[in-house]
Amino acid sequence: MPTRKEQDASPRIRDLQQKIQKLEEDYEKLRASIAYEVLHGYKPNPRVENLYGWVYTWLRPLYTYLDKATTPDIRNQVILITRGIILQLTISGKYGVRIPHEIPEQSFVDNFQKQLKYYELNYDPCDICGEKRITHQCHIIPRVDGGLNSPENMVTLCPLHHHLFDHYRLSPEEWRILLTVIGSKQLESVIIFTKTVRQKQQEHYWNHPTKVSPIRK
Repeated sequence: MPTRKEQDASPRIRDLQQKIQKLEEDYEKLRASIAYEVLHGYKPNPRVENLYGWVYTWLRPLYTYLDKATTPDIRNQVILITRGIILQLTISGKYGVRIPHEIPEQSFVDNFQKQLKYYELNYDPCDICGEKRITHQCHIIPRVDGGLNSPENMVTLCPLHHHLFDHYRLSPEEWRILLTVIGSKQLESVIIFTKTVRQKQQEHYWNHPTKVSPIRK
C-alpha cells in the first residue's frame, strides 16, 4: 500500500514522465532535421561522394527532410549555413587555419546562364593562359574540405592548369597571375585559405620540385 507521501508524489512523477516523453519526441525531430540519421545506417553512394564531395552527400538526408518541411529558399539557406560551419571546422582541424563564417549570396539565374554556356561549349577563358577551347570551374577551397559551390570559391582553368592547380605544381609566374584573380574574390575565407594553405603548398613544390605529393598538416 503506497504511503501518503508516495500518493502525493504520483501526479508530479506522471507530469515529469510526460515532459520527458515530450523532450524525447522533440529530440527525435531535431535529430532528423540536422541529418543525424547518418549515424543510423545512411551510406551515400561512393560515386556521388567522389563527384560532389563528402559534405554534400552526407548532408543529403538534410536536403530530403527540408524539402518536405520548408520552402526551397529556406532549405538552401539552412544548407549554406550548415556547410559554412562544416567548412570552418574542417579547415581548422585539417590545416590549423581559422576562417570566418561566410554565407555567399547565390544567384540561380547566373548559375543557370553559366551552365547553359557550358552546354553550348561556349567556355570562359582560362584565368592563367586564356585557353577557351575547353575550361573547368575549379574550387579554390576543395569540395572535400567543404568548399562551397559558389562563383566566389571558383576559378576558370583549362584542363592542364586545373591539374597543376589541384596538385600544387603551378610555376611562380602562373601562381602570381592566379593570385591576382583570387584576390578579387569577395569571400575572406577564400583569400585566407589561398594565402595560408595553397600558397604554402605551392612554395613547398617550388623548394622541393621532386616532391610529387602535396604537404599535409
